[in-house]
Order: sequence, then structure tokens, then C-alpha cells
Amino acid sequence: MNSYSNISKLSNYTLIQSTNYFVDANVWLYALQGDDLLEWWSKMYSDFFYKIVESDIEPRPKILLPSLLFSEILNTYLKLIALPEYKTINGIPENASFQFKKDYRPTIHYKDSYEKLCDDILSLKSLLIFLDDKSIITNPPLYLTPAVDPFDFNDYFYYQICREFRKDNSVTILTNDSDFQIKDIPIITLNKTLLRLS
Repeated sequence: MNSYSNISKLSNYTLIQSTNYFVDANVWLYALQGDDLLEWWSKMYSDFFYKIVESDIEPRPKILLPSLLFSEILNTYLKLIALPEYKTINGIPENASFQFKKDYRPTIHYKDSYEKLCDDILSLKSLLIFLDDKSIITNPPLYLTPAVDPFDFNDYFYYQICREFRKDNSVTILTNDSDFQIKDIPIITLNKTLLRLS
């Protein structure tokens, strides 16, 4: 039996299920920036994300949103999408000395981009489950584990939250992140590293 039989290829996975989805930050960013800016493979993630959002099956699927994930989505969006957009609009060269905190954060564009992202996420609030980390705060916390390879800290944190949530609820992870080399939670992906395991 394949030890990573939990990993499914996104292009083979067309049906939305009545489950809870953990959607990684990369996929959130593909979905929030608009189809015109996406490669074919990132558009597949975005399309699947919106299939979850628009699904009318009962019970409705939900998307898990831990606080740390929101922080990662927001900060990455502002630095990698909003800031380059601002520089392009204002003709600021790539090699110009222009700092995120000092130069970009005071701008109206920053404030508008921050507000837009919050509004976009709030528009989905009926589908979101806002999670705190109390389920993994033991003494010591579950995330204080040395050598969490292949995870970085954030992904290991998300994995621990999903594992705890899964004790009472179904969870499927939608990810393009090769860190999620796990066997105990269903994964949907196009990530080549993960697919090689399946």
C-alpha cells in the first residue's frame, strides 16, 4: 500500500466535498490577486478555491483560517503584490532605495490595499472558521518541537492545528507547498515534490 495515498493531484480532483479545507497562504494569494496575473497551474488552485466558495452542497464546505495564516496572507500580499503594483504605478525603478516600512506603509495605496484584502476575506466570513491556537497550547506547546523538517515553523504550526481540529472534524489540505509531506490528512496539490510521494 502506498504510504502517501492521502495525496491527490488537483487536476484529478474535481468534486468539492462537505468538509473543512485548510487552504495554504500561496493558494489564498492566487485566489485574491485575479486570474489575469496567474500561470495556468496557479489558476487551477484559484479555480478550486472558488469552487469551494461557490459550492451549494449541504452541509456547506468551510475554510479554516487560523490567525497566523491571516497574518501570512496579509503580509505577503502587501509585500509581493501591493508594493510592486505601487512602484509600477509611480514609476519607481526596481533598484531604487524604497523601503516597505518607511516608504510604502505611510501611503494611501498601502492603506487601501490593506483594507481591500480585509474586505475580500470578510466577504467570505460565512464560509470561514476562524481558528485560534488554543488546541495546540499545551505545556509545553505542541509547536515547540525541534527538527520539524521538512516544515518551516508556520507550516508545522498549521499542520498541528489541522491535526487537532481533525480529532472532531474532517479536514482536507489544499496546498502548493512541498513542506506538507504528511500521511495523516488528505492533501490536494499540483506540487511536484508532493506528487512524487504519492
